[in-house]
Amino acid sequence: MKTLLMLGALLGSSAAAPMPNGGETVPLSLYQGKQFTIQAVVAGRPRSFLFDTGEGLTMIAPALARALGCEPWGSITAFRMLGERLDTKRCDGVSFGIGSGRYVAPSVIVYDLGEIAGRDTPPLDGAVGLDLFAGRTITIDLAHRRVILETPASAKRRLPDAVEVPMRLVRGDAGGLDVNVGVTTPRGLAWMELDTGNAGPTIFASQAMAPLLGLNASTREPQDVTVRLGTAELKTRARVFPGMIMDGNIGMQLVRDRAITLDLKNGRAWLAPAAGVR
Repeated sequence: MKTLLMLGALLGSSAAAPMPNGGETVPLSLYQGKQFTIQAVVAGRPRSFLFDTGEGLTMIAPALARALGCEPWGSITAFRMLGERLDTKRCDGVSFGIGSGRYVAPSVIVYDLGEIAGRDTPPLDGAVGLDLFAGRTITIDLAHRRVILETPASAKRRLPDAVEVPMRLVRGDAGGLDVNVGVTTPRGLAWMELDTGNAGPTIFASQAMAPLLGLNASTREPQDVTVRLGTAELKTRARVFPGMIMDGNIGMQLVRDRAITLDLKNGRAWLAPAAGVR
């Protein structure tokens, strides 16, 4: 369950490597058996960040802000999936290094992930959102624990094996970026936040969208559901949340065994089976 915040810029990690067909692959590490982390060089050394497409606005921990010599200031307000308000301070001009590049985030929020994830979870230096890749094309391939920073040529070679799915970019006042994917309903498209932080067995649907997806809106128990994104089909389970401030939230259920390519400049997305996964 994520913030609706957003922002934009990234880079870091000497472990990245060029792909044979162009582009650069950045490894991901498994975190607590279900989510993923990405390594970025910040404040002079490699650090671990949750890789979370539902994060919206990239986050750094208070300790990292101190290492950067930043005294957090101002206020950025965001709302989590169920409407919970989150007020945070920010740091500006933070440099992240991934692979061969270096990006400077205009702003990041300063927040302790332990407030959300719990104090008994392994500590992280923050969370990286899609905002850091704004204007680029990336492929998220969780089955092989990697993110591919595409070139125009490498992306073009990838697409013949993929199907396009409806997608739109959602930008926030803080300069950030979220991605919503379009799920077909009898009345039109339901726009669900793409959220790799949702690593559970269910997608989430708002009470308003539940009947259009064939779900019982009066129960929060998991229910079987088939959703369609363009010509792609996903058979999974869903939970209905009455207080949701978005149509829905879809995460690992969609991309655990599929690679998704996101054009974060033009607002297009493609799904393909992850190599070796059928």
